[in-house]
Amino acid sequence: MLLYNWKKVFKDANGSVNDVVLIFKMLTNGLVPRNKYDKLYKFYLKDYSGKSYILHPDVLLYNLYKYTNIEAAQYLALASLRPLAEYYASGEITLDLFHNPIDRSLFINNRLLRIEDETLHFLFEEVPTEKH
Repeated sequence: MLLYNWKKVFKDANGSVNDVVLIFKMLTNGLVPRNKYDKLYKFYLKDYSGKSYILHPDVLLYNLYKYTNIEAAQYLALASLRPLAEYYASGEITLDLFHNPIDRSLFINNRLLRIEDETLHFLFEEVPTEKH
């Protein structure tokens, strides 16, 4: 599980979907900038911990090459609207569209998201876990 602060990620990325994805990669893989000229350098020492969550950031990152950065940024933004307390209490990983302030026409064509019965489902959150 990755906990992050979406507002800080978005603010530091200045709304750039490429920078949002770069920060996501840094948080998921623990990337370190090669030098002070590396684009990652300006994000590296900042604290992005928060109450937004993604259960399987590694699975999203592994499959990221199949999707656009816009789709990934929308996925992260909409996932941040889910209450962490509700996940801990009930295990709920979807988002009721009633709680979504964003116009659905902006993300209706996102291949990482699925709307079913006024509920937003996240493709890589519903990945079955391994049984030991």
